[in-house]
Amino acid sequence: MSVLIDHEQATRAREIENALASVRREGLEPSAGAKAIFQSYVDGELTMERMGAAMDRYADQEYRPVRFPRNERP
Repeated sequence: MSVLIDHEQATRAREIENALASVRREGLEPSAGAKAIFQSYVDGELTMERMGAAMDRYADQEYRPVRFPRNERP
């Protein structure tokens, strides 16, 4: 691996570590699926934009949109 690639991967890893630290401060822990997507970004397999799209697809598959009934007056 070249030094440039190592530097880029280290930068991506720091970005993800910072994001995970923020989420964990809120008392949350990302799922294994989310962590796998993050690792694909760190490894350079995904761009930031593609990582975001992958996370959106993953969330839709795993959690489906949550729907709440409307508050209606009788």
